[in-house]
Amino acid sequence: MMSFASYSNAQSDSLKINDNWKFNASVGLDFAQMLLINPKLGAGENKIAFGANSILGALYKNERFTWKSTLNINFAVQKLGRGNKPFQKTFDEIRLTSLFNYLIKKDSKLGYALDISFLTQTTPTFEGNFLSYNNTPITHSLSKFLSPATLVVSPGLSYKPNDNFTLLLSPASYKTIFVTDDSIARLSNADKTQSLHGTPFGGTDRAAFINKWHVKPSGFTSDGILYSKNSLQFGATLKLLYQQKFLKDSKGKERIALLSSLTLFSDYLNKPQFIDLEFLVNTDFYIYKGLSISIAASVFYDYDVLIQKNNDNDINTGINGYESTGRGISFIQSLLIKYNFLF
Repeated sequence: MMSFASYSNAQSDSLKINDNWKFNASVGLDFAQMLLINPKLGAGENKIAFGANSILGALYKNERFTWKSTLNINFAVQKLGRGNKPFQKTFDEIRLTSLFNYLIKKDSKLGYALDISFLTQTTPTFEGNFLSYNNTPITHSLSKFLSPATLVVSPGLSYKPNDNFTLLLSPASYKTIFVTDDSIARLSNADKTQSLHGTPFGGTDRAAFINKWHVKPSGFTSDGILYSKNSLQFGATLKLLYQQKFLKDSKGKERIALLSSLTLFSDYLNKPQFIDLEFLVNTDFYIYKGLSISIAASVFYDYDVLIQKNNDNDINTGINGYESTGRGISFIQSLLIKYNFLF
């Protein structure tokens, strides 16, 4: 639906196969380079950065049935300084969403819906967000493709009063976080009380582990602590989608486009009072022809997933630039300058 890295985008109009199917796609590339030879003291250092962003979308619609799917792949890296220092990630995400909606009756605002979302990344990430081992205490990757990955399946009811707004309520949603790599699944916080990626972790009693997490343990850590490579969450999901275009010019084309989504999830099985939240918003300001400025932001909170934190905002931070991991709100904001063209 959106990306949070600064890319030049190549976007296409919808390709209409027949009266029911429409397809659209966008492809973006980003490249930056700077070379300094014998620079003045404090003048800076070498830099090379590149990335890619691609979005594929499909929409099927007839009188009562709608099926909309989007695949968004983002990947960007940079390298600062001289020597054999590896590339460092600035963004890495694979996001797949699919929404099925069947109206209760023709022209009704209510429908039966099924929302599916899947989230993971493309390549391994090492300590410091590097693409490879960089003489840090941890020599194995902290995450990689399908480690972790999050899958949410939400059947329920939809309410769509107009083309701009959609509400989905699912009282019986299935959510799982799974980690296919054992070494990554065994990673935990400094207190050895929680896994880094939100999968079940803790204790030495197998029966107590199953009773708490509703899944069987996958094994023990080197400290004898039980862990599992996948979580089982069952709860309720509320999802709001809103899109709007504003400010028509003399040719009748809107100059401002807003796209946003809010997803809330509560797990009946474990601490339902802690609501998982994901809020995404993107605003495009079209300046001239294909040139636009975009402001994008995301807010994320999951009680089970740890984030990197700088506790006292001082300069003495760890290898990742943060002093610790813990629970909290993750916020991302970016100002984008894009060029859009048809292909």
